[in-house]
Amino acid sequence: MRETITENLAIPVIGNYDVIVCGGGIGGLAAAVSASRLGASVLLVEKSITLGGLATLGLISWYEPICDGRGKKVMFGVADELLHLAIQYGPNTLPDAWTGNPSLADTDKRFATYFSPTLFSLALDEWLTGSGVKLLLDTWVSVPVMATRHCKGVIVENKTGRGCYLAKVVIDATGDADILYRAGVPCICGKNYLTFIAYASTVETCESAVQSRNILQSRRWLTIGSDLWGNGHPKQMRLLTGVTAEDVTEYVMQGRKLLLERLKIDPPAQRDLSALPGMAQFRTTRRIVGAYELTDADEGSHLEDSIGVAVDFAHPGRWYELPYRILYNTDYDNLLTAGRSVSAAGWAWDVTRVIPVSATTGQAAGVAAALSARQNVVLGELDAKLIQDEMLQSGVKLHMS
Repeated sequence: MRETITENLAIPVIGNYDVIVCGGGIGGLAAAVSASRLGASVLLVEKSITLGGLATLGLISWYEPICDGRGKKVMFGVADELLHLAIQYGPNTLPDAWTGNPSLADTDKRFATYFSPTLFSLALDEWLTGSGVKLLLDTWVSVPVMATRHCKGVIVENKTGRGCYLAKVVIDATGDADILYRAGVPCICGKNYLTFIAYASTVETCESAVQSRNILQSRRWLTIGSDLWGNGHPKQMRLLTGVTAEDVTEYVMQGRKLLLERLKIDPPAQRDLSALPGMAQFRTTRRIVGAYELTDADEGSHLEDSIGVAVDFAHPGRWYELPYRILYNTDYDNLLTAGRSVSAAGWAWDVTRVIPVSATTGQAAGVAAALSARQNVVLGELDAKLIQDEMLQSGVKLHMS
């Protein structure tokens, strides 16, 4: 039997909010700002000192498509807003046909772009600062405070010490459903190939940047390990869930080891790393079992409580409507999630984990949280049409047909 200790601590209650958002990645940011825009008092807690999650700290600086691949823009609202914020202060690779943000374009090129993760993170700082959201950086949400299946708030740890914040609604945007899992919400874990991405600069990339006068050319993605489909995954290495300290450590250390082995091939004076990821670049770690599970069978289907449409980044012409029910479990009345931890399985999980879809589910979670707090209605009884009305007002497309 494992040895244990027992704590008996008096933890100060520091604040009380309508909505607490745990995690400052794309989904969490979208949730926090969207809730604040509806008048809710919002606390956003981020464990690092950089907003944006995988898009910035994780160096995944590719804003996936918001069009259907056939010249029709499909994703609007905060997903559209953040795409343009990502390139507001830095370079981009947006196809000419999509310049000016048209709804239709005579092209089969996707409405997608590379961006500078560092400049995007600074733009996110500015965006959040003007939103009215209270932000805590370098702060870890450690424990949800539960009264049976109702979450009263969260306990945090930071430089100040340990403290408690109370809330009417809590949104888990950690990317791993950490808070909902600790609250008891049923969850399912994924399995991840090792993919490790760093930014490399060489004499050739620098020459290309000078010749093209495009700073993006000065670096390139240096990808180690597997592609999306498992090709290149290191032999003898197990697939990792990413929900234990051991998994995260193995993923990062093995990725960096293989990266160094690759760099040893090149002459030292002719290459350098311009950036290493500041977080593990997992794709699918842990997601909730929601009131509805989005699956591959839902592709192209009409779902009555849809809060937005997600396009398939890998398969032009394919799309999914995103039902409100994938954001919560019916047994927990004030807990929501957004981003890659929504209730989705199979390829639908891959579709829902990417940047623009995380922004859409985050926006919907923020709207739902604000409405629930305002009306004092539990999430499972909140009229989805009220959420849809707010999403429509921001320009979001709810249905494809």
